Amino acid sequence: MALTLCATARLAEALRSAVPAGADGTWETPAAFTVGAWLARLVEDAALDGSGPTLRLLDGACERLLWEQVIAASLPDDALPLFDLAGLAAAAHEAHALALIWNLELPPAALAEEGRLFVAWRREFRKRCAAGGWTEAARLPEIARSLIAAGSVPLPAAVDFAGFDRYTPEELRLRQTLGERGVRVGEYPAGAMPATARHRLACDDAQAEALAIAAWARDALAADPDARLGIVVPDLAERLDALGFALEDALHPEILAPGAPDSPRMFNISLGRPLASQPLAAVALDLLALGVSPRHEQAVFSALLLSPFWSAGQGEADARARIDRALRDELEFFTDLPALQRLVKRLYAREKIEAPRLAGHLEAFAATLAQGGPRRRPPSAWGTVFLGWLEALGWPGDRPLSSPEYQVRRSFLAALEGLARYDELLPAVGAGEALRRLAALCREQVFQPETRGKPSIEVLGILESTGLTFDALWVAGMNDDRWPPNPRPNPLLPAEIQRRAGSPHASAEVELAFAAAVHRRLIGAAPAITFSWRRQDGARLLRPSPLLAGIPEGAAQPPRATPPWPSPARLESLADARAPAVAPGEKVPGGTGLLKAQAICPAWAFYQYRLGARSLRPAVEGLDAMERGTLVHGALEHFWRGVADRAALLALDAEALAAAVAAAVTAALADFEDSSHRELPPRFRQLEAQRLERLLRTWLAVEARRQDFAVLACEQDMLLDIEGIQVRTVIDRIDRLADGGLAVIDYKTGHRIDTRNWAEERITEPQLPLYAALAVPLAGGEPVAAVAFARVSLDEAGFSGVGERKDLLPGITGLDDPKRKAFPAADFPDWPAVLRHWQERLRAVAAEVGAGEASVRFADPKALLYCEVLPLLRLAERAAALPGPEGAP
Repeated sequence: MALTLCATARLAEALRSAVPAGADGTWETPAAFTVGAWLARLVEDAALDGSGPTLRLLDGACERLLWEQVIAASLPDDALPLFDLAGLAAAAHEAHALALIWNLELPPAALAEEGRLFVAWRREFRKRCAAGGWTEAARLPEIARSLIAAGSVPLPAAVDFAGFDRYTPEELRLRQTLGERGVRVGEYPAGAMPATARHRLACDDAQAEALAIAAWARDALAADPDARLGIVVPDLAERLDALGFALEDALHPEILAPGAPDSPRMFNISLGRPLASQPLAAVALDLLALGVSPRHEQAVFSALLLSPFWSAGQGEADARARIDRALRDELEFFTDLPALQRLVKRLYAREKIEAPRLAGHLEAFAATLAQGGPRRRPPSAWGTVFLGWLEALGWPGDRPLSSPEYQVRRSFLAALEGLARYDELLPAVGAGEALRRLAALCREQVFQPETRGKPSIEVLGILESTGLTFDALWVAGMNDDRWPPNPRPNPLLPAEIQRRAGSPHASAEVELAFAAAVHRRLIGAAPAITFSWRRQDGARLLRPSPLLAGIPEGAAQPPRATPPWPSPARLESLADARAPAVAPGEKVPGGTGLLKAQAICPAWAFYQYRLGARSLRPAVEGLDAMERGTLVHGALEHFWRGVADRAALLALDAEALAAAVAAAVTAALADFEDSSHRELPPRFRQLEAQRLERLLRTWLAVEARRQDFAVLACEQDMLLDIEGIQVRTVIDRIDRLADGGLAVIDYKTGHRIDTRNWAEERITEPQLPLYAALAVPLAGGEPVAAVAFARVSLDEAGFSGVGERKDLLPGITGLDDPKRKAFPAADFPDWPAVLRHWQERLRAVAAEVGAGEASVRFADPKALLYCEVLPLLRLAERAAALPGPEGAP
């Protein structure tokens, strides 16, 4: 049986598994290998029997590391941060291999500056290889060919080459050497078949093309369940998810059922993903980073808490989700492991949130780190240390792993062991460098789960399809910007030398010739072939590949693939605009926020306040806007508790005022740290104190220009019953004015508040109207004469609001102003009319809450800007289901 040397490992595997069993039920596996695998075996066998040299081959990762070291040594220390060493090493690695395989001569006169640098690097690289006794992989074909030429290795009688769209000079020299040694060299029968049905198809965009492919595959298998289908995509890496999802929807709708995601598929995608992107491996790398660096962004801890792949990820999932929520509220943007441990203990003491296995694994990990050891070790030693860290943290979790997850775990453990390959090049490194090398190994290693059975559909890249045949074939993405591919010559080698040699990606002519050869091969790969291209990519118009010229247009675009969902026997309609009424004794939290949400959109109020849905707080560095506002409220409260009225404010000289402001700010910061369980960094605390002091001085200058007033209450807490709804309010401040009336003031440090809605049917800013019309009167206070927002800011400090008279507070609208627009005199002849309007409207909104009104309706979509439950309103689905004014947000 002849030896077959294949262009790809996939073709070699296909040839080895394609031979049918003989009459006695046995068969001989064909000898089919890639050229590289066969030559490596020849060299290894020659070394074992003493007829050839024993080589110390550098694998790709070690060779790139050696290039990094060579390049770094050639650059000044202060210039190293300016260079992408890993990228330069990869380019040098490729350039060196091209020069060897394509026999590129590099005369000094033809070299630009980057070429001269590469030649110097290459000289040093070879010197280090010789000193270490290493051999780079690109030299293996030359070494094996010399053994063949010397007759040092046994050779088969015949060698057939299969699936080569083009030969490198080294492969041509190998063919010649084999022939000179008496081996019959031939081509493996291509098995080409005439394409009896061949057409091209234009699709609207990438998504339409994916759906059309899925529909074609579904219909082809429905017509012939034993058919072997091929889908070839030049840009498969970019189309992987869209095409995979479309095929799953069309062929495997059952995967949405519990336990079904890992069930066998009718299709196999040849392109894997980096091991580092697999969730199980990614979590392992993040866990190891906790031991390397003490502080990390809050988002790192949040993602780890929500991952099932360590500690009791399944058994304590609910508790860990609650810890994650508290993490966002109580820990700093950059936090560390001890802070997380303290939070877990605090939540157990405060809320009885139990996560004993999580706490135990964190303590075990902290104890492992505390054991210390040498700060610098060989990479292999760090592999052992890293494994101990992962075991202390309970990786890979408490639930059984699926088959693909088990394979990921096995590959990651192999990568840990693979750190030993760096020992000679990196005798001793720190933990950070070892983890960086491990992460690089995981990024470079392509992981693909083992295929179970023989799927009916093969999804392949252009190169993987070499030499394979199918019953029907779809070649996608045949646009002129993708096929032929754009040239990308190696930047370290002269472009002209690469063009003359015809090396891969050297020029547009080289890529066109290669694409034409592949195109001819694809046409013979199946009797029925569809070539598809996309008309546009977003707003960019696209054109078909010139290689599609002469292929007739298809009759029509296939229908889009739709999941074969079973039709239910009976449909039940349920009106979701009405929720259950508030039961007697039921407490609805939210305070004035509840009434505000109900007035803007009843569904918002129902989801957020009655069902308790809320968005998770995003992590911010430092303090967010709400926390800064809390500090301003606290500082003003402390100030006015010490300075009771305007007269006392004016009596303070500059020094006394500065001292009073500083004392108020200090007290507010202390209260904040105590309530939030956070200790602000000293420098940050100092800067925040300076900001607050400046802000308070700016605001107090506004207060000093008012008429006489006295502060009666600060942060007044009240519980109101409005139409059976319990509403808790906190009034920032109540002042007694010069004429004896009351003013209710609410501090605002953020955006401007539109007070014009106070005169409308639905009051979307109910806070001050509620205080004035219901809270203060129910508390037995005197009638309120004015309500105002105090804009405490550096650039727009002032009041905005409404009062019985415009002179009660500077800048507010007064009902005695004939030019007022917000409260027309016809509807609001006097101040009691305003208060009655507020009472009626607020009670009506509260009655809606009590009755269970929960429809999705709103007047202005901008009012939903701060809605925490916006996804639950499903505005996009509503717009699609109800076209026109009803569905428009």
